[in-house]
Amino acid sequence: MADDVSDVDTALVSASRWLDDVPGVVGVGQGEASGAPTIDVWMTPGHDPGRLPSQLLGVPVRVRDSGGPVEAQPD
Repeated sequence: MADDVSDVDTALVSASRWLDDVPGVVGVGQGEASGAPTIDVWMTPGHDPGRLPSQLLGVPVRVRDSGGPVEAQPD
């Protein structure tokens, strides 16, 4: 498990590429489980999370359900 903040930050930056590279990924952010940092990845239903690793730079990756398609809203 990653215990260094820079590992989490680096993992988060790396995971942000999944927004463009992995179908169905609509969001990436830092989360927490049992007091430890996680990389949370939101996917639209029906997409395969199998292309995502279970951890990135020692930080666990959690796949979350986005609840449906996400569309940008006008300002």
